[in-house]
Amino acid sequence: MVSNSKAEQESLSEGTGIGTALRYRVGRYVLIGVPLTILVIWTTVPILWAFLASFKEPLEIYESNTLLPADPSLDAYRTVLTMRGFDVWMFNSILVTVVATIVPLTVSILAAYGFARYLFRFRHLLLLLYLIPRIIPRVSLIVPLNNLMSDLGLINTYWVLFLTYSASAIPLSTWILVGFFGSIPKEIEESATIDGANMWHRLTRVILPIAWPGVVTAGVLCIREAWNEFAFVLALINETLMRTLPYQLYMLKDSMGVQDYAVYNAFTVLTVLPLLIVYLLLERRIVDSIISGAVK
Repeated sequence: MVSNSKAEQESLSEGTGIGTALRYRVGRYVLIGVPLTILVIWTTVPILWAFLASFKEPLEIYESNTLLPADPSLDAYRTVLTMRGFDVWMFNSILVTVVATIVPLTVSILAAYGFARYLFRFRHLLLLLYLIPRIIPRVSLIVPLNNLMSDLGLINTYWVLFLTYSASAIPLSTWILVGFFGSIPKEIEESATIDGANMWHRLTRVILPIAWPGVVTAGVLCIREAWNEFAFVLALINETLMRTLPYQLYMLKDSMGVQDYAVYNAFTVLTVLPLLIVYLLLERRIVDSIISGAVK
């Protein structure tokens, strides 16, 4: 009798444990899996539709209800690539993005190191004021920036885009790097100082290798902002050959007259593709750097 009751209790406990684990898995799937699935569908379906629509004939987009093109064609991409000025707009976007990534990262690394390692009066207040350009809506900055750049004679030049894009990216990247630099133990730098390392050597040979995930993250955000920036270039650039790809994508619907959505989607795909490539290349490095940094 006793042995039978113990066996029954063990079987009941095992059944209860299995039921609890099953409920936990189902609950985790409902709370995490379902929202993530909806988010993935919400973000990927428009991109997938634009990509597939770029291979359709112009009238097929209006007449067909299917997602896949009936007769795939590269005519829309040929039209975009042979479009007058496309190579210039691509060059403008690449040039501005490269400069608006290198300059903000350089300035932000130095500023973040100062905020994270040196205790001076009003440090937290200055760091808060540093973020004000990110708090102010960009629309409210367009008119004063346009007047200022007009007085300086920088309208329709690369310099106006370099300055505005860099000034916009520096506060955010600085805030990101301050957190990474602040999380690094000071004892590591003190050991390097004992070995004779000066401030520059400590920053470049000790801090940056450890905080490399933060630098890459800040760099990706700078690239994204510079490549997608639209408001500043719309207000500060008037010449056609000084436009960037997002600006020309906006103007394409007016310059084409009757909209050719296949060409429009092909232009969209070619505009988004470089940024997607950057994300795909750097995402793995960010994850690997974070994991290796955690192990160390």
